[in-house]
Amino acid sequence: MAGLADLGGVRLRQGDVDGALVTWRGFLDCADGIRSVKVQAALQDMRVRLRRYSGVPAAQELRERAARFAARS
Repeated sequence: MAGLADLGGVRLRQGDVDGALVTWRGFLDCADGIRSVKVQAALQDMRVRLRRYSGVPAAQELRERAARFAARS
């Protein structure tokens, strides 16, 4: 599952912002209800990376969703 988060990071580094967002959305869907150190670390990493894209509505929505997810865990 954390592999999906890692794949999102890879796609972002390759310049595929849309692909990263889709992958991270899938990660959040799969990780819902899972409490683990790896998931928390992946959430934090994703949120940090998404800060650069605050002007992109889909990225901002995903960042906010990740923040809500982290707060529940």
